Amino acid sequence: MRKQTKLVAVLSTAALLAIGASMTSFAAQGWAEEDGTWVYYDKNGDRVESEWKKSGTNWYWLDDNGEMAVDMLVEDDDDYYYVDVNGVMATNQWVAIENEDAGEEDEPEHWWYYFGANGKAYKRSDNATGDVSLKIINGKKYTFDDEGKMQFGWVKDGVRQTDDEAWSECDYYFGDEDDGAMATGWRLISITDSNYESDQPDPLGDTWDEDQDRYFWFKPSGKKQTDKTNKTIDGHKYGFDEDGRMIASWYTTATTSKAKATSPVAAGTEMIQGATDYTKEFLYFNSPESGARYTKEWFKVVPGYYLQQGKYDDGDEYWYYADGNGNLYANEIRTIKGKKYAFDEYGRNITGLAFLSFTGDDESVNIEMKFADDAKKPDSSKSLEDNKKAATTGAYDTEDAFDEFVNEYKGEIADGTLRCYYFGDDGAMRTGTQTVNIDGDSFTFKFNKSGALKGAGYVGVDDKKLYMAGKQVKADKDDKYSIYKVSFQDGKAIAVEKIDTPKFLRERVDDESFIRTTNSDGDVTWTRAEDAKLDTATTKYYLVGSNGTIAKGKSSAKDGNDYKFSVNSSYEITKVVLEN
Repeated sequence: MRKQTKLVAVLSTAALLAIGASMTSFAAQGWAEEDGTWVYYDKNGDRVESEWKKSGTNWYWLDDNGEMAVDMLVEDDDDYYYVDVNGVMATNQWVAIENEDAGEEDEPEHWWYYFGANGKAYKRSDNATGDVSLKIINGKKYTFDDEGKMQFGWVKDGVRQTDDEAWSECDYYFGDEDDGAMATGWRLISITDSNYESDQPDPLGDTWDEDQDRYFWFKPSGKKQTDKTNKTIDGHKYGFDEDGRMIASWYTTATTSKAKATSPVAAGTEMIQGATDYTKEFLYFNSPESGARYTKEWFKVVPGYYLQQGKYDDGDEYWYYADGNGNLYANEIRTIKGKKYAFDEYGRNITGLAFLSFTGDDESVNIEMKFADDAKKPDSSKSLEDNKKAATTGAYDTEDAFDEFVNEYKGEIADGTLRCYYFGDDGAMRTGTQTVNIDGDSFTFKFNKSGALKGAGYVGVDDKKLYMAGKQVKADKDDKYSIYKVSFQDGKAIAVEKIDTPKFLRERVDDESFIRTTNSDGDVTWTRAEDAKLDTATTKYYLVGSNGTIAKGKSSAKDGNDYKFSVNSSYEITKVVLEN
C-alpha cells in the first residue's frame, strides 16, 4: 500500500523575505504585498486576477480578487491545480484535499489528487471510454474522475460505485480511500450480498452470511476473474463464480434446477441426487481462506447440500477423489497410484464389503448398484433393477444374510454382472485371501488376484476349500458338516448354494440317484444307485466341515443332526445313514 501524506508547510519569516525580495524588485509592475497578502500588478497598474504568475522557479495563482491563493484547489480552463500554504503550485506529488461532503453516506474524509510536472491534476479525459482510464504513478496504476479525484474501491464508467451490488457489477477494484492503486492478483474484500437468503440452506455449511469477506483475483489488466473453475494461479487451480468471488467448498457446474433437486423428481432424470452424470459435475475447492481446487487428489469432507442432502444434514465426512479436471469419480472403479478404488453414486469412496453391479466386464463402466453399509436387504419378490436404489441397512450384515443375498443373486454373480469386493479402511481394493468382519465375526474371503474379475470374490474350490462370492464356506460348529451344491459352466464354478441334508436326500430319491432303505432297527440309509451320476460336469455336491475343509474319502462323517456320510476319493457323497 502506498503511504501518502498531504504536503503541508508553514510560511516562515525567511520565506516571506525571500518572496518579498523577489516580488518587490519590480516597480509599478509586478508583485506587491498588501494587507498581509501578495498581489500582482500588470503594466497598466491593474491587479491581475484569475491568472498564474511566476516568481523565480515557482508559479502562483491570483484569485478573482487578485490575491495570491494559498492551500486551495484551483480550477483553470477545465484543469485542476493545487497551491500550497506558501501559494506555490504543486507538481509531481500527491495531495489530499478535504472533502466538503464528508460525513454524508459513502463520502470519504478527503480526496486524493496527483499533480503532474505541469501542475495539472491527472483526470479522466472527456473522450475516455471503458470503465477506467489509467495513469501510472511510481509503477502503480490509478484512475481519476473528470475532476481529478482519485477513485477508489469498485469503479465502473470511471466513477466509484458504492451500492451493495458494486462488487457484482464492477470489474475493477482500486483499494481504499488512502490507497487507490489498481488491484491485481489476490484481494480480500468485504462485500454485502443483498441476494443472500438466510432462510435457505447454505450449501457451504454456514460459511457465509449477508456480510462476507471474499477473495477476488484480478488479472494483470486489473479486470477481475469470473466464470472459471480451472484458473491456474501459482501452480494451483482456483474457481470463481459469475460475480468474481473465489469459490470455496462444494461447487457444481449443473444448472440451478439440477443443483436444487433433492429427490427423485422423475425416474431416470439427471437431476436426481445420486445420478452419475449429476454427481460428476461437482467440484470441491478448499476453505474460504485458501480456495485451491482439489485436482488429482483425495479429500475428506461433509457432502455438499446439493450433492447429498441427507448426509449433509447428518454432518458425516466421507472420502472423495477429484480427477484431473477437478470432477468427482462416481459409480466406478478407478486405479489411483497403482491401487484400485471404488466410488458410489454420490462420489463417496467405498470401504468394507460391497456388492457392485456392472453393465459389462470393464471395471471402468458405471456401477449400477451398491449393497453395502447403507443398503437394504433385497426383496426377493422384486428384480435386481428394483432393488438397486435400496436405502436402509441390512443387505448382508450377518452371515445368514450374506448367504441369502448370494443365493438370491447367484445368476448375476455367475455371469459377472454382480461382484463381491472388499475395500480396506484406506479404500483400496484387496485381493487374495482376506479376513473380513461381518456382524462382529471374522470370515475368510478369497478375491481374484488377476484377470478381468480382479478383486471380485472367488467362486469355486481352491486347496480343498469352497468359496461362494469370495466367502469361504464352513459348516456351523453345531452342524459339523453341511452340503453345498456347486454349479459349473465350461468347467468353471459359477454358483455355490447351501442345501440342508433332508432336502438333498429328498431330491436324490426323487431323481432316483439314491435308493432309500430302512433296516429292522429303524436306521434309514440312502445309497447312491450304481449307475447314478450325481456329480456331473455342470453340478457337484460337496460335504464341507466346520473347519472349511471339503470331506474326502470319509465313511463316518457325521453332522449335528446325526446324519452319517460316506464320501469317496472324488469328493462324491455315496451314502447317508440316519440311525434310529
